Amino acid sequence: MSNWLNHQLQAIKLVLSRMRDNLLSSFMICLVVGVAMCLPSLFYLGIDNLSKLTDHMQTETEISLFLELDASSDTISEIDALLAKNSAIKQYHLITKDAAWQQLQEKSKNNHDISDAVNQLGKNPLPDAFFIQAESTEPEALELLRNELQTIPGVEQALFNTEWAKRLATLLSLSKKLIFFIASLLAVVLLVIIGNTVRMQILTQKDEIEVSYLIGATSSFIRTPFLYAGMLYGLFGGLLAVLMMMWMIQTFNYSVSQISYLYNSDFRLALFNGVVYLTVIGSAMLIGWIGSYFAVTRAIASIVHLQKSH
Repeated sequence: MSNWLNHQLQAIKLVLSRMRDNLLSSFMICLVVGVAMCLPSLFYLGIDNLSKLTDHMQTETEISLFLELDASSDTISEIDALLAKNSAIKQYHLITKDAAWQQLQEKSKNNHDISDAVNQLGKNPLPDAFFIQAESTEPEALELLRNELQTIPGVEQALFNTEWAKRLATLLSLSKKLIFFIASLLAVVLLVIIGNTVRMQILTQKDEIEVSYLIGATSSFIRTPFLYAGMLYGLFGGLLAVLMMMWMIQTFNYSVSQISYLYNSDFRLALFNGVVYLTVIGSAMLIGWIGSYFAVTRAIASIVHLQKSH
């Protein structure tokens, strides 16, 4: 066990030494890995935060149930009883026509034009209305509930704009699929880049590998440093990706905070997302390992074949 552990430590030290000796090229490779991992991750974070914001907006969206202008108090009580029994309704409240008319007059005091228009009306044109919060935030469920409420006797109109929710849900779903394909393509690109990098290192150390093979070194022994090279490229690239993501999110939040303030919201992109960051680093290391494995396995097989042919 100690011999195996010592071999692993020696392999890591050897790789770090080679990376330090070729600092600029190593940094460029890590930078490419970082950028390639950063792009889909940023898209994912953006879509994820937008989905959360959409869920928050949907939970605040109400179905407005406007009653007929001549609806009696008995009709209002009957509708209230029906709403109380409806399991699809989370909560609701009634705003009477008199309360709505008083609120309109209060709000119009600060605007001379609106105040004049309200005064010209003479009488209250507003209906009694129930404002309903559904249990579900799914656009389809909300549309079904709206249609059901529309059929209640005494209801003039049930309003809820589900079209924006449907369109946004479709766009978010499409965006997630697009992110998956982009991430897959970038992963293939990284496999090729890291594989070619390791392959070039193998070619520069071809004589050393051949000597190691002749004195009895196993393929696993020869392969180990190159596998660590790929993993370390992925590790440092993943760390660079995390740093770039944190910097971009922090910069973006300055603009988001200004917009959120205008809408009385505290929405901000989360700066620290441990699951995403660990996934980025782990994925980069895995990609590096896979790219290195295929490159070094193919190279060693070629060297062994040449040795046997001689």
